[in-house]
Amino acid sequence: MNKAVRKYLFVILALIFIGNLISLLLDPSFVTSPKKWLINCAFSIGVGLPMMKLSGFLAQKYGGKIKWEENPWKRISVTLSVVIIVTVLVTFLFNYIFIVTIAGMSFADFIKTTLNLMLLQIIFIVFIFTAITGVQFFRMWKEGLLRQESLQRKALELQLEAMKNQVNPHFLFNSLNTLSTLVHKDSDLAVHMISQMSDMYRYLLEQKDKKLVKWSVEKQFAENYLNLQQMRFANNIRVKIDTGEEKDFYVVPLSVQMLAENAIKHNIISSDEPLFINMYLMDGYLVVRNNLQVKSTLENSVNIGLENIKMQYEILANRKVEVLKEGGYFTVKLPLITKLVD
Repeated sequence: MNKAVRKYLFVILALIFIGNLISLLLDPSFVTSPKKWLINCAFSIGVGLPMMKLSGFLAQKYGGKIKWEENPWKRISVTLSVVIIVTVLVTFLFNYIFIVTIAGMSFADFIKTTLNLMLLQIIFIVFIFTAITGVQFFRMWKEGLLRQESLQRKALELQLEAMKNQVNPHFLFNSLNTLSTLVHKDSDLAVHMISQMSDMYRYLLEQKDKKLVKWSVEKQFAENYLNLQQMRFANNIRVKIDTGEEKDFYVVPLSVQMLAENAIKHNIISSDEPLFINMYLMDGYLVVRNNLQVKSTLENSVNIGLENIKMQYEILANRKVEVLKEGGYFTVKLPLITKLVD
């Protein structure tokens, strides 16, 4: 017997049990008549199954639009209201057909019997719905804990791996090559480049153990990195950082620099096709955007940069990083974090 058959068998038995229990409360004498008992079983199944299907469909259609995690009480009230309304309407209709039309009972007796039946049905519905909702909340809570634990463990693994790859060896190699050329051509610029490299490595040493850093600190680090890259690519990288006055928010260390590094790594950069990198604030996000002119052959990637950023922001900001690739641009939106976390 497969799972679907077992499920329907359980539902049918539950409907028979509930239907007969309600009938027992309304009229205990029905158990002495096998005919009444069989009719009641058939009635419970014939009315209960369509009622369940219709209630489930309407509850999902209207209540399903409300997320549990955003507004649980509204979701519960809408779903429960839909189930009760469907139960009342279906019960009234079927009772009228069976009691008035078929059995020939008076309308007054029909109203009395139906109201008592509806009252008991609503009590059972509230009880069963409460139990099911409690189980569902417990399952979601348990799944949330497991997911949070998994995310934190993965983030720690990625963080350890990122520590080993904080600065792309190619970047260091290329910077030293550029520096060796500048020493003979422009000693002042070479000194400036050495100073910026020193600032970058000081940043790495000071911030390596922190979960978050102030944007002003990360911004200076990203600017130093991009200045060095502009020297390497003869200013064919155009950078615009427009975040207004220094805002009071935090970012994951190296996150903005990693995004700039990915843009440089994956795109063609030349005088005919310069790379534009823009950073700005919009709707609660720090946006890092570059034009797309993807290389035909990409450098090997350690595949930790963007995934590491997304994972850490989901834990630290409890919001997802948005990644868009449209209109000839690659855009990453980092949620603003306005306070430090433990």
